[in-house]
Amino acid sequence: MQLRKPFPSAVWEFGKCAAVFFLSVILAVGSLTAASFAPQSRINENLITSAYGLYAEGQYPVIADRQINSLLDNNTDTTMLRACAGMNHHYLGSILTNPIYTYDVEVENEEDYPAKCLELYGLGEEPTNQWLYPRYWLGFRAIMRWLLVFFDYFQIRRYTGALFFLLFALVICSVSKHCSTKTAFAFAVSIILVRPQVITNSLQFSCCFLIAFPAMLLVPLLADRPRWDSVFFLEIGILTMFFDFYTVPLITAGFPLVYLAVLRSRQGRKITLRWLLRCVLIWLCGYAFMWLAKLLLTNALTSVDALGDGFSSFFRRVGIEKTEGLEQYYSVSLAFRKIGEVLFSDAEGKVVYLGTSALLVLLTGIQACRKKLRLCDVTAHAKLLAVALLPLIWFAVTAQPIAIHYWYQYRGIALTYWAVGAYVTQTFWQRAEREAIQTV
Repeated sequence: MQLRKPFPSAVWEFGKCAAVFFLSVILAVGSLTAASFAPQSRINENLITSAYGLYAEGQYPVIADRQINSLLDNNTDTTMLRACAGMNHHYLGSILTNPIYTYDVEVENEEDYPAKCLELYGLGEEPTNQWLYPRYWLGFRAIMRWLLVFFDYFQIRRYTGALFFLLFALVICSVSKHCSTKTAFAFAVSIILVRPQVITNSLQFSCCFLIAFPAMLLVPLLADRPRWDSVFFLEIGILTMFFDFYTVPLITAGFPLVYLAVLRSRQGRKITLRWLLRCVLIWLCGYAFMWLAKLLLTNALTSVDALGDGFSSFFRRVGIEKTEGLEQYYSVSLAFRKIGEVLFSDAEGKVVYLGTSALLVLLTGIQACRKKLRLCDVTAHAKLLAVALLPLIWFAVTAQPIAIHYWYQYRGIALTYWAVGAYVTQTFWQRAEREAIQTV
């Protein structure tokens, strides 16, 4: 009797990912639909309070050391609030067309106009016009509308900041427990160097970190379950596209990927460049296909041409088409020059940054000589350095938005810090671990 051939693993893998993707799209639409039924009157009350606070703080306040990388983007946060206001059950198509309502109103300070529109909508004034933002999911509305029932913008920002640091602390504890305190310290430094005190004062800035941190907490469960790698990174890509307003999406893939690579390496498993690239590509598929699903749904269920809007925006961002008046920003060298400016902050900061970096390289070299590291020790974890290059590649491909919004999109460099830090600590750990085993 002929035995049935086992079900091909590639087909099973594809089936799992396809099921997860379609379920995620259904849940995305369902969560937005449910949020559209949140009590609008309560939301409006908190929108009015939020608008008054935004008048006082301004749309682009500079905090901390008053450098450009300490600038808040309250303008985008205000747009997020206006998007929450415009999505309600009276027009369910709003969950896909994403209307932002506007008013013909005079304001003394032009910067106050977005907050004024927010205030007028909260007061129940009939909008004069609207503009649509159909190329994004704006999935934050699924959570923010419910939060706005109970809290205003500044209260939400307060608790979002507390959540950020709570998750940050939990990740440090997790990395310390499953790897080493040195590796946990390297992760902590990677976040400290991108100004968490600024990130936590912005709903927009904190979004990707609030996706990356919980993903990292799940990594120890994933370490012994390689069959779920595809689903894991696919879902992270999906969630990033759903929630993020395009800030630093790459960290949602890179942070957990580095942690997972370190854990499996410590278990004695070989980490290959092929596996790392596969995980990143699966994440990118989740990110890209979730975007396409949004555009297709909008085109199919509404009269808005989201596909045209989305691809036109994409072509302008990557330089296939150039936006008139912004031609100077389509420059990779300009993008990296701007990244350098925010990393250093000022001339004195450049001296401190480069001096500290040189000192760390020197100390690492001295330690390598003292421990008599061999070439095989140095190259054992070199694959992590490939992950460290991913933000630099991202900066080059998306040079135009980086050159314009460098003052917050530069924070993707945190992945480079984390990957390099993990490489250094694991290189020394591997040798120390081997010596400890040999002495037993």
